[in-house]
Amino acid sequence: MRKVILLMLFITTITNAQEYKLEQKTVTGVFEIKEKTKAEIFASINKWVSINYNSVKNVVQMNDLESGTIIIKGINEVMHKNPLKIIYPNLVAEFNTTKFNHLIEVNVKDNKFRIIYKLLEIYMVDATVINDSKMISVNLDGSRKAEVEEYMVLMEESFKKAYKNKEKREKLLEAYRLSFEEINTSLKNDIKATMQSIEKSVSEVTKDKW
Repeated sequence: MRKVILLMLFITTITNAQEYKLEQKTVTGVFEIKEKTKAEIFASINKWVSINYNSVKNVVQMNDLESGTIIIKGINEVMHKNPLKIIYPNLVAEFNTTKFNHLIEVNVKDNKFRIIYKLLEIYMVDATVINDSKMISVNLDGSRKAEVEEYMVLMEESFKKAYKNKEKREKLLEAYRLSFEEINTSLKNDIKATMQSIEKSVSEVTKDKW
């Protein structure tokens, strides 16, 4: 299972993607690779999976050359500022880490391939029930703004019971809002960086005689 640690060194556009689509929890990119057969592209992507995932056997759900389909399961690990640091500056860590299960489907043809990268749910090591607020923040295409605002209203009502100081409540709400935005931006950057990495591995030309 792969743990993806977000690196902020990211090029903001996927220049080689002929089609690129954002949905609520899904990013799709289509890449054209000139003079590469289906088998060559398929082999390059399998090599990328072997290099980038610790346990290929556990993460690969499907690997079929005939249909040109590779399906991979893994984990995104996103670090973001802890909103509670506003209220408890000396008691809580400055940053939180949230993990999301993801599914990557790759479809391969001669001279092109498509990546469909879908976020599934928050990763849990056991059956512990946790607050779903971070999953609400997943809004890759901006379609969940109304839902996020509804959740913020519920948070505000909850904070009124816990914190009597209005200024503290407002600061905490704003910190949560910024944390949601940070998670969302980090996820998009991480997904795009993964797509770029796969595209680069396929398009690279071996310079030696092997």
